[in-house]
Amino acid sequence: MKFLIPNYCVPDSFVDNVSFTLRATGHEVITLPPVDNKTLTSPYLRVLRKTLNTLTGTEITPQEKWLLANFKALKPDVVLTLTQPLAGDTLTILKDYHIKTIVWWGDTAANMKGKGILDEGWDLIFIKDGYAAHKLKTLGLPAFQLFEAMNPAWHKPLAEQQNNNLIIAGTFYDYRHFLTRRLLKDKVALELYGGRLPAWSDAEIKAIHTGKYVVREEKSRVFGAGMGVLNSTAMSEFDSVNCRAFEVAGTGALQIMEYRPAIEQCFEPGKEILVYKSYDELLELIERAIKYPAEMKKIREAGLKRAINEHTYRHRLEFILKKLQELK
Repeated sequence: MKFLIPNYCVPDSFVDNVSFTLRATGHEVITLPPVDNKTLTSPYLRVLRKTLNTLTGTEITPQEKWLLANFKALKPDVVLTLTQPLAGDTLTILKDYHIKTIVWWGDTAANMKGKGILDEGWDLIFIKDGYAAHKLKTLGLPAFQLFEAMNPAWHKPLAEQQNNNLIIAGTFYDYRHFLTRRLLKDKVALELYGGRLPAWSDAEIKAIHTGKYVVREEKSRVFGAGMGVLNSTAMSEFDSVNCRAFEVAGTGALQIMEYRPAIEQCFEPGKEILVYKSYDELLELIERAIKYPAEMKKIREAGLKRAINEHTYRHRLEFILKKLQELK
C-alpha cells in the first residue's frame, strides 16, 4: 500500500522509525522532507508559527496544509499521522476520496491540544495509554491501545559497559531536571544528553550537559557503554510506557525506570528491567548495579531478548495492518 505520513522525518523519530519499517516490509511511504531535530524544535520557529496562527485565526499546521495541497496528486491508500491530529474538515475530505485515515498517538494524552484526536473521521485510532484507549472506546471511537517500539536496525547492542555512569537523555523538563539535580547532590556519576536545555536550568546541570542529541547507532553506543539508563517521565505520563523503554532494551543497556503497572505488560521487573518506587530505592538500585555487574548483564540480555521478540516497530505495524484489513 501507499502510506502518506504528513510530517517531517527527523532521524530516529517516530516518523523515521515507522516509515523505515513500512518501507522495509514492502510498502511505499511518503513523508515531508528530512530535517534535523534542532531545526524542528527551534523556539524561534515555534513563536513564528504561534504568531501566524494568531494572525490568520487558524490552528492548521504547515504539515496539514502540505497534506491538503498534495494528497490528490500523491494518491495514498492511507494517511497515517503520528502523534499528530488533523482537523475534522480534513478527515472528511480524505474520506470523500476513499483514503483510510489512521492516527497513532505516541505521546501522553494530556499533551493533546484543542480537540486533539477526538473526531469521528478517523478509521482507526491507536494510543499507548490503556485508560485513554478505554475512554475513547466508550465514546464509540475505533480506539486501541498500542505502545511505541524500538527499531532493531539501529537500536541494537553496539557497546559493552565501559563505565559506571548513569545515562539521562531527553528533554530536561521540570521533573527530570529536579531528579537530575538530586542525583548530582548525591554524587551519582551522570552523563546528560538531549537538545537545548531550558533557560531556567541550574548551572550545575548546564556544566555537565553534553549538548548532544543522540540518535540511532550513536544512541545505542552511549546507552550500552553506561552503567545504566535512567528512564524517567513527565508527571503527565501516568500509567503508560514511553518509547525510550523499548529503545533502551533494544540497545542491550540496563534500564532503570519509575514503576507503573503498565510496565508489566511489556517487561518483567527485576528480570528484564529494574524499577523503583521511591528516590531511595533508585539510589539502592544504582549502588547494586555498580556492585554486581554480572547480575546486571543478565538483566540487560533478558530485556534485549524481550524487546526483539515482542517490541519492534514491525510487531506494532503488523497489528495496525491487521486492524486495517479488518475494515475492508
